[in-house]
Amino acid sequence: MELSLSMWSLHRTVRENQWTVMDFLSFCKEEGIQSVELLNVFWKNQEQELDQVLRYTSERGIKVVSYAVANDFVNEDPEKRADALKEITDAIPVAKALGTSIIRVFSGNLAPGLTMETAQDWIVDGLSAAAKQAEQARVTLCLENHGQLAGRGEQVKHIIDTVGSEALRSTFDTGNFLLVDEHPSQSIQVLIPFIAHVHFKDFTEHPEGRYKSLGGKAYEGIVAGQGDTKLESLIQLLQQNGYQGAYVLEYEGLGSEAEGVRKSYEFVRQYNLKHGVRA
Repeated sequence: MELSLSMWSLHRTVRENQWTVMDFLSFCKEEGIQSVELLNVFWKNQEQELDQVLRYTSERGIKVVSYAVANDFVNEDPEKRADALKEITDAIPVAKALGTSIIRVFSGNLAPGLTMETAQDWIVDGLSAAAKQAEQARVTLCLENHGQLAGRGEQVKHIIDTVGSEALRSTFDTGNFLLVDEHPSQSIQVLIPFIAHVHFKDFTEHPEGRYKSLGGKAYEGIVAGQGDTKLESLIQLLQQNGYQGAYVLEYEGLGSEAEGVRKSYEFVRQYNLKHGVRA
């Protein structure tokens, strides 16, 4: 298997040092990383930066495997929901320019005073409209398991089934399921037919962890392979079921993000050696 690097893996470094997308790509080049995921939240001036990024990735052989947006359809204001839809549809030509057909999307977060049913209706309406445009553009929107409304496998499956479009699939985030008190080994059984994108992340239960599950457990991000997600068995299940998409590292641990990334890549290298897999 081959690991790709999400710019999110360095989000603290990016914010502390005011990195641009080009700074991230330069880091990847120095590290010998040739496959990346970019996020719309990190553009400082997309119009000015995009051409430079396209030239750099082309000249240095860096492949953009996915593009991620941070839309939220759960808002009482119809204009805000329209903005969330526009965030996705605006990402379509950017993703295509970057050379990828995979766009990671969100559902939204449950706000005080709203019912789950109302929120789900808004999510389905928004993703249905987005999926229609994605179909026409021949790109795939991949819904990440995240939060109360689309955190569990069955919730993601329900949204995908209800939207009913081949242009809406699953981003299987290996770590996020723990935050809704569901182990990814359970979730994968529900979502395997729909997985078109994988976020490769590990968490470990820790009393002082920054990430709290719905059931009150505390988790901390950790180097891939050292946590509670049992990544090796998840890789094997994905491969056994024919998954051929990217494995995109989202390192969310403490300390040096660069070192966390390097150690996560080393875990994958050792996995490949152990299983005789060519990267």
